[in-house]
Amino acid sequence: MESIKTIEDVKTNVEAIEGGRDDPENAHWLEDNLYEAVLREVVAGNPESKEMAKEALKTKAFDFPRWCA
Repeated sequence: MESIKTIEDVKTNVEAIEGGRDDPENAHWLEDNLYEAVLREVVAGNPESKEMAKEALKTKAFDFPRWCA
């Protein structure tokens, strides 16, 4: 996953997760990495981080099994 510093970066990753639901393990991995990246931006004081978090949480509405091997 590339660096996530803007809302547009988050949107790109949300789209990748939605489009990759046919591989639920990978989609879950991408989702976890997205959440971690957004949390890091919150801690770093990124002024867009609240909006980034709102955008990232849209993945919770995606229907795919969340599991790891």
